[in-house]
Amino acid sequence: MDESLTVTSTTSGALVEQLNQDAAAVRQLRVVQEERQRLSDEAEAARAVRLEMCRYLLDSGLAASRLPAPMQEHVRSQLADRVFEPGELSAAIDAARELVSALAGAGTVAGPRISQVYSSEDQLQAGVEVLLGAPRPDGYQAARLSGIRELYMMLTGDVDLHGGYYPQRLQLATTANFTGLVKNALNKIVAQQWEALGAAGYDWWLRVTSQEHFETLNSVTGTLVGTVGTLPVVAEGGEYTELKVGDSPETATFYKYGGYIPLTLELIDRDETRKLSVYPRELAKAGMRKVSALVSAVFTDNTGTGPTMADTGALFNATAVTTAGGHANLRTTALAAAEWEEVCNAVYSQAMLIAQESGYYGTGPAMALDPKYCLVPRELRLTAMKILYPTWENASNIHSENLQQGQMGDVVVVPEWTDTNNWAAVVDPRLVSGVVVCERFGLMPEVFIAGDELSPAVFMNDEHRIKVRHFLAVLVQDFRALHKSNVA
Repeated sequence: MDESLTVTSTTSGALVEQLNQDAAAVRQLRVVQEERQRLSDEAEAARAVRLEMCRYLLDSGLAASRLPAPMQEHVRSQLADRVFEPGELSAAIDAARELVSALAGAGTVAGPRISQVYSSEDQLQAGVEVLLGAPRPDGYQAARLSGIRELYMMLTGDVDLHGGYYPQRLQLATTANFTGLVKNALNKIVAQQWEALGAAGYDWWLRVTSQEHFETLNSVTGTLVGTVGTLPVVAEGGEYTELKVGDSPETATFYKYGGYIPLTLELIDRDETRKLSVYPRELAKAGMRKVSALVSAVFTDNTGTGPTMADTGALFNATAVTTAGGHANLRTTALAAAEWEEVCNAVYSQAMLIAQESGYYGTGPAMALDPKYCLVPRELRLTAMKILYPTWENASNIHSENLQQGQMGDVVVVPEWTDTNNWAAVVDPRLVSGVVVCERFGLMPEVFIAGDELSPAVFMNDEHRIKVRHFLAVLVQDFRALHKSNVA
């Protein structure tokens, strides 16, 4: 009996032990399952966060891309509702831009009815040019714009005039931007006005000067190389001697001219489109008149004697050319037919440079060129025309005459000259270059616009700035081509 109880007790203890182990295993399994569930929940939450971030990145990236709406939807369909790396979005947008560019860039399409295809940027640029009165190619389709305010709101979304860029409010999906479109149109207006001013006579300096482009803003050195006076005799078997050839270096310094006109947010909000269209015309006029004034000053500086040359003489002086610094190109007689002939003879007889040193001053052969242009103030124009265009003297109707028929020269009116008696003569610069207008980035002024949301002027002054910049230098290279008459 006792032995049976012992067996039963032993069996019961083993069962309890097994049950305890099973319970512990169940508890362990439950802990593992709970940990797995917790990790799964955290992973799902992290994925949801990343998915939301990718959605935000996709929305903001497409808005900033300025791709056309259909192309934006195409990119969105590739990346929507999935987690992606930022590089994937950048690559997709770049590919879309290349596709849009390729499709929009095909200007001419073969076919019986379609002759031209224009991108939205082309049409918008043409619309801005129509709005501001700028020239544009014939046949361009132009977007219809009511004013500068509509253009600004359309391309910036800045409905509250904070001066920023708000892609979520854009009315037009395009890669064009406000400042770029306006700048392009303004530069076209500057070019158009520059040409119109030239036709009106403001480009008088183009005829009497040479114009040269330079690749740097270093000081300009215009070296005038001397000529050989005469060839000496060389005896048979004799030695050749060195020919005397000197030079006379003149220098000029580039100066930067410019300024800016504010395009305020108030002007945009008031939609003062006409006022904006006037700005570039005034900039063109200012640039043209600046060049005119610089060339005019060559003849009027220092009470009409001009700048000091490298030979230490004033540009215009009456000293004999056989003296150091002597130019013999200054007279005091009023303009008349006989005096014009005297001046022509003086210019014709100018001795060419051999060397700027004693014994060689004024010993070169005669230049043997008559002046082509008679420079006068407006008050002397008719007097000069009667001299240089002989048929005008007795013509009953001077307006019926061809101004270019005279063979003695051409009359050039200098707007900046205020002395009603002084005048000058200039040789054709294609033969002898007396004055050189040096430019670095073009004879016309450049127009820039600073106006993105990062511009200090936008933040501090609520204005976009239309800046004009002009790098110019005027070099007086050879006094022999120039003659001045300072009439008492």
